[in-house]
Amino acid sequence: MSYAIVENDLVTHLLSGDLVAPENAVAVDVLLSSLPADRLAWDGAAIVDVATLEAFFVGEDGVKYAVAGDGRQEVECSYDAELVKDVDGWRLVNAADQLAALKASRIAVLTATCAEAIVSGYSSSALGSEHQYPSKQTDQINMMGSVTDSLLPGQTVDWSTPFWCADESGAWAFRPHTASQIQGAGADGKAHILECQTKLGQLSVQVMAAASAEAVEAIVWEAE
Repeated sequence: MSYAIVENDLVTHLLSGDLVAPENAVAVDVLLSSLPADRLAWDGAAIVDVATLEAFFVGEDGVKYAVAGDGRQEVECSYDAELVKDVDGWRLVNAADQLAALKASRIAVLTATCAEAIVSGYSSSALGSEHQYPSKQTDQINMMGSVTDSLLPGQTVDWSTPFWCADESGAWAFRPHTASQIQGAGADGKAHILECQTKLGQLSVQVMAAASAEAVEAIVWEAE
Protein backbone atom coordinates (compact mmCIF):
# COMPACT_ATOMS: atom_id res chain seq x y z
CA MET A 1 0.00 0.00 0.00
CA SER A 2 1.19 3.53 -0.77
CA TYR A 3 0.43 6.69 1.12
CA ALA A 4 0.98 10.39 0.54
CA ILE A 5 1.80 13.03 3.13
CA VAL A 6 -0.17 16.15 2.28
CA GLU A 7 0.85 19.56 3.59
CA ASN A 8 -0.94 22.75 2.57
CA ASP A 9 -2.78 20.77 -0.16
CA LEU A 10 0.52 19.58 -1.66
CA VAL A 11 1.96 16.08 -1.66
CA THR A 12 5.35 16.34 0.04
CA HIS A 13 6.28 12.67 0.58
CA LEU A 14 5.29 9.23 -0.64
CA LEU A 15 5.39 6.17 1.63
CA SER A 16 5.07 2.57 0.53
CA GLY A 17 5.47 -0.95 1.85
CA ASP A 18 4.17 -2.73 4.90
CA LEU A 19 3.91 0.07 7.40
CA VAL A 20 1.50 1.71 9.75
CA ALA A 21 0.27 4.78 7.93
CA PRO A 22 0.83 8.07 9.76
CA GLU A 23 -2.30 9.73 11.05
CA ASN A 24 -2.22 12.44 8.33
CA ALA A 25 -1.38 10.09 5.45
CA VAL A 26 -3.71 9.70 2.46
CA ALA A 27 -3.98 6.46 0.53
CA VAL A 28 -2.64 6.55 -3.03
CA ASP A 29 -4.24 4.52 -5.82
CA VAL A 30 -1.94 1.73 -6.93
CA LEU A 31 -1.97 3.11 -10.49
CA LEU A 32 -0.45 6.36 -9.19
CA SER A 33 2.03 4.89 -6.72
CA SER A 34 4.90 4.83 -9.24
CA LEU A 35 4.68 8.56 -9.95
CA PRO A 36 6.98 11.04 -8.19
CA ALA A 37 5.49 13.25 -5.49
CA ASP A 38 5.58 16.38 -7.67
CA ARG A 39 3.26 14.67 -10.16
CA LEU A 40 0.61 14.13 -7.48
CA ALA A 41 -1.79 16.49 -5.77
CA TRP A 42 -4.68 16.47 -3.34
CA ASP A 43 -7.88 17.59 -5.10
CA GLY A 44 -9.93 17.78 -1.93
CA ALA A 45 -11.16 14.20 -2.16
CA ALA A 46 -8.28 12.02 -3.34
CA ILE A 47 -4.73 11.98 -4.62
CA VAL A 48 -4.69 12.65 -8.37
CA ASP A 49 -2.16 12.85 -11.18
CA VAL A 50 -1.71 16.57 -11.90
CA ALA A 51 -0.97 15.79 -15.55
CA THR A 52 -4.66 14.96 -15.96
CA LEU A 53 -5.88 18.33 -14.70
CA GLU A 54 -6.86 21.15 -17.05
CA ALA A 55 -7.04 23.94 -14.49
CA PHE A 56 -5.22 24.88 -11.27
CA PHE A 57 -5.65 27.30 -8.41
CA VAL A 58 -2.50 29.42 -8.33
CA GLY A 59 -1.28 30.92 -5.07
CA GLU A 60 0.35 34.31 -4.57
CA ASP A 61 3.75 32.60 -4.80
CA GLY A 62 2.93 30.98 -8.15
CA VAL A 63 2.44 27.47 -6.74
CA LYS A 64 -0.25 25.48 -8.58
CA TYR A 65 -2.82 23.75 -6.34
CA ALA A 66 -5.56 21.32 -7.33
CA VAL A 67 -8.05 22.86 -4.89
CA ALA A 68 -9.37 26.35 -4.34
CA GLY A 69 -8.18 28.36 -1.38
CA ASP A 70 -7.76 31.86 -0.02
CA GLY A 71 -5.69 34.01 -2.34
CA ARG A 72 -5.63 31.37 -5.08
CA GLN A 73 -6.60 32.23 -8.64
CA GLU A 74 -8.09 29.66 -10.98
CA VAL A 75 -6.12 29.38 -14.23
CA GLU A 76 -6.79 27.01 -17.11
CA CYS A 77 -3.40 25.45 -17.82
CA SER A 78 -1.39 22.26 -17.73
CA TYR A 79 0.65 21.30 -14.68
CA ASP A 80 3.95 22.21 -16.38
CA ALA A 81 2.72 25.44 -17.99
CA GLU A 82 4.82 28.53 -17.34
CA LEU A 83 2.85 31.36 -15.77
CA VAL A 84 3.49 35.04 -15.25
CA LYS A 85 1.74 37.53 -13.00
CA ASP A 86 0.70 40.95 -14.24
CA VAL A 87 -1.75 43.59 -13.01
CA ASP A 88 -4.71 41.34 -13.84
CA GLY A 89 -3.29 38.29 -12.06
CA TRP A 90 -1.72 35.03 -13.21
CA ARG A 91 -1.79 34.07 -16.89
CA LEU A 92 0.05 31.83 -19.33
CA VAL A 93 3.38 33.08 -20.62
CA ASN A 94 3.02 34.32 -24.19
CA ALA A 95 5.41 35.04 -27.04
CA ALA A 96 5.88 38.65 -25.93
CA ASP A 97 6.93 37.48 -22.45
CA GLN A 98 9.38 34.99 -23.94
CA LEU A 99 10.89 37.65 -26.20
CA ALA A 100 11.22 40.08 -23.29
CA ALA A 101 12.95 37.40 -21.20
CA LEU A 102 15.29 36.60 -24.08
CA LYS A 103 16.15 40.30 -24.45
CA ALA A 104 16.91 40.60 -20.73
CA SER A 105 19.11 37.51 -20.92
CA ARG A 106 21.00 38.78 -23.96
CA ILE A 107 21.62 42.20 -22.36
CA ALA A 108 22.92 40.44 -19.24
CA VAL A 109 25.35 38.45 -21.42
CA LEU A 110 26.45 41.61 -23.26
CA THR A 111 26.93 43.44 -19.95
CA ALA A 112 29.13 40.64 -18.63
CA THR A 113 31.13 40.61 -21.88
CA CYS A 114 31.56 44.38 -21.65
CA ALA A 115 32.89 44.05 -18.11
CA GLU A 116 35.39 41.44 -19.29
CA ALA A 117 36.46 43.66 -22.19
CA ILE A 118 37.02 46.63 -19.89
CA VAL A 119 39.45 44.71 -17.67
CA SER A 120 41.20 42.92 -20.55
CA GLY A 121 43.74 45.71 -21.07
CA TYR A 122 44.30 48.37 -23.69
CA SER A 123 47.02 49.81 -25.88
CA SER A 124 48.62 53.25 -25.68
CA SER A 125 51.43 55.00 -27.53
CA ALA A 126 52.09 57.39 -24.65
CA LEU A 127 55.70 56.15 -24.43
CA GLY A 128 56.31 56.85 -28.13
CA SER A 129 55.53 53.31 -29.30
CA GLU A 130 52.58 51.06 -28.64
CA HIS A 131 52.48 49.42 -25.22
CA GLN A 132 49.84 47.26 -23.58
CA TYR A 133 48.46 48.40 -20.21
CA PRO A 134 46.47 46.31 -17.72
CA SER A 135 43.00 47.56 -16.81
CA LYS A 136 41.69 45.45 -13.95
CA GLN A 137 40.08 47.44 -11.13
CA THR A 138 43.32 47.70 -9.16
CA ASP A 139 45.14 48.79 -12.31
CA GLN A 140 42.56 51.49 -12.95
CA ILE A 141 42.96 52.76 -9.39
CA ASN A 142 46.76 52.74 -9.71
CA MET A 143 46.58 54.62 -12.99
CA MET A 144 44.22 57.19 -11.47
CA GLY A 145 46.59 57.68 -8.56
CA SER A 146 49.59 58.09 -10.86
CA VAL A 147 47.79 60.61 -13.07
CA THR A 148 46.60 62.54 -10.02
CA ASP A 149 50.14 62.59 -8.62
CA SER A 150 51.46 63.96 -11.91
CA LEU A 151 49.03 66.88 -11.71
CA LEU A 152 49.82 67.92 -8.15
CA PRO A 153 51.37 71.40 -7.84
CA GLY A 154 55.04 71.63 -7.00
CA GLN A 155 56.19 68.60 -9.01
CA THR A 156 59.69 68.92 -10.47
CA VAL A 157 60.21 69.09 -14.23
CA ASP A 158 61.91 65.70 -14.17
CA TRP A 159 59.05 64.03 -12.27
CA SER A 160 58.33 60.47 -13.37
CA THR A 161 56.54 57.41 -12.12
CA PRO A 162 56.92 53.73 -13.01
CA PHE A 163 53.93 51.89 -14.40
CA TRP A 164 53.45 48.26 -15.42
CA CYS A 165 53.10 47.78 -19.17
CA ALA A 166 54.25 45.52 -22.01
CA ASP A 167 56.20 46.53 -25.08
CA GLU A 168 55.61 45.33 -28.63
CA SER A 169 57.52 42.11 -27.92
CA GLY A 170 55.20 41.30 -25.01
CA ALA A 171 57.79 41.95 -22.29
CA TRP A 172 56.15 43.33 -19.14
CA ALA A 173 58.05 45.73 -16.90
CA PHE A 174 57.68 48.77 -14.67
CA ARG A 175 58.63 51.49 -17.14
CA PRO A 176 59.19 55.12 -16.12
CA HIS A 177 56.60 57.61 -17.38
CA THR A 178 56.90 61.37 -17.40
CA ALA A 179 53.92 63.46 -16.36
CA SER A 180 52.69 63.85 -19.94
CA GLN A 181 53.27 60.16 -20.67
CA ILE A 182 51.31 58.87 -17.67
CA GLN A 183 48.55 61.34 -18.43
CA GLY A 184 48.45 60.10 -22.03
CA ALA A 185 48.32 56.47 -20.90
CA GLY A 186 45.57 57.33 -18.44
CA ALA A 187 43.56 59.14 -21.12
CA ASP A 188 43.85 56.13 -23.42
CA GLY A 189 42.65 53.89 -20.60
CA LYS A 190 39.63 56.12 -20.03
CA ALA A 191 38.92 56.10 -23.78
CA HIS A 192 39.08 52.30 -23.76
CA ILE A 193 36.48 52.10 -20.99
CA LEU A 194 34.18 54.62 -22.70
CA GLU A 195 34.48 52.72 -25.97
CA CYS A 196 33.38 49.51 -24.27
CA GLN A 197 30.50 51.23 -22.48
CA THR A 198 29.39 52.95 -25.68
CA LYS A 199 29.42 49.65 -27.53
CA LEU A 200 27.32 48.05 -24.79
CA GLY A 201 24.82 50.89 -25.00
CA GLN A 202 24.51 50.57 -28.77
CA LEU A 203 24.07 46.80 -28.65
CA SER A 204 21.51 47.08 -25.85
CA VAL A 205 19.46 49.51 -27.96
CA GLN A 206 19.57 47.02 -30.83
CA VAL A 207 18.42 44.22 -28.54
CA MET A 208 15.47 46.21 -27.23
CA ALA A 209 14.43 47.13 -30.79
CA ALA A 210 14.66 43.55 -32.07
CA ALA A 211 11.31 42.16 -33.19
CA SER A 212 12.08 38.44 -33.01
CA ALA A 213 14.08 35.87 -31.10
CA GLU A 214 16.26 35.31 -34.18
CA ALA A 215 17.07 39.02 -34.32
CA VAL A 216 18.00 39.07 -30.63
CA GLU A 217 20.25 36.02 -30.95
CA ALA A 218 22.05 37.63 -33.91
CA ILE A 219 23.23 40.53 -31.72
CA VAL A 220 26.62 39.61 -30.26
CA TRP A 221 29.68 41.37 -28.90
CA GLU A 222 32.27 41.09 -31.66
CA ALA A 223 35.90 41.41 -30.62
CA GLU A 224 37.75 44.30 -32.19
